[in-house]
Amino acid sequence: MHPARYLSAYYFYGQDLCIVPRHVREDIAWMAGHGVDGVFVGMHDADLLGGNTALVCEMIREAGLDVWLIPSRVGGLVAGWGRQPSHLSINHPQWWARLADGSPRKNCGPQVSVFHPEVPDAIAETVCRMLEQCPATGIVWDEIKTVYGEDHSHAAIDYLGHAASEAELVDGTVECFSAINRRLKQAHPGLRIACFLYSFIRQEYVERCATIDLLDEFGCDGKCFMPGEMDVPESAGGTKVLMGGNDARFAAAAIRNGLAPFTLLETQLLNTPALELSLLRMQEYLPEKTGHLSFYYYPYGLAEPERFMPAIGKAMAEWRSGRLVAVGPVGNLLCRA
Repeated sequence: MHPARYLSAYYFYGQDLCIVPRHVREDIAWMAGHGVDGVFVGMHDADLLGGNTALVCEMIREAGLDVWLIPSRVGGLVAGWGRQPSHLSINHPQWWARLADGSPRKNCGPQVSVFHPEVPDAIAETVCRMLEQCPATGIVWDEIKTVYGEDHSHAAIDYLGHAASEAELVDGTVECFSAINRRLKQAHPGLRIACFLYSFIRQEYVERCATIDLLDEFGCDGKCFMPGEMDVPESAGGTKVLMGGNDARFAAAAIRNGLAPFTLLETQLLNTPALELSLLRMQEYLPEKTGHLSFYYYPYGLAEPERFMPAIGKAMAEWRSGRLVAVGPVGNLLCRA
């Protein structure tokens, strides 16, 4: 089991670029110096054809940190990095989920149907291949994308006798990811599996998804402020916020199911006022947070990164050390035992 406070960083290093190993090691050293226990690395199924992911994961392990993989966009069912369509989806149009007009449901390309009988094995096999190339402590199902809308595919109709309503799509999601998890745990018995959803998801769907078989951690992602407190564009996840009871209800669902609470604290695409507010609200949020906390390392679209990333890193380190965090002026975080 992980400790009551386990800290990890999301690290998107630019898989499509030629990397400089010294720079990656410097990034990892920064994370380790701020109390990080593990590092999340996005792995797209395109990375199975070659790339830098295995090298980055090896350097993380050499630093004594846990490697976590984000199976990114796999089947179009989850988020992650990058944004190109999943090869699994593109190569299997007969698996696609459908809208009422017959067009494919999409998430960075076509999305497979959770009702198609071949999908769980195909995704589990893909993730197992990722784990063979990049051995890891765990994986995360990042923002499952089938907890809203409907599925009018032949697979859904064959399974249910009619098109899937939203509630039935959520049930199908639970069954599909349960089957995937069973196959993964059979192949990798020590693997930890985390899952998180948008923080605004309806409570009945939160409760339902917390019952996915063989999860170890469950929670949500969002910005560290109150609902409606900051005008953040929807393209930057404006309705995803942790405070106002959102993160707490996910943590409660996790605990009811014997899981560790998981939270991804989002800071990407935030302007200066939103980041100042985030740091201010951390003094209220962090002391109450237990379980697994993850944050972005120099995320894209971060305003004034050399000003804010050190302050965010200090807040994370103080949380991991078990000390309460109080925030004075930005960049001057104070802590007390």
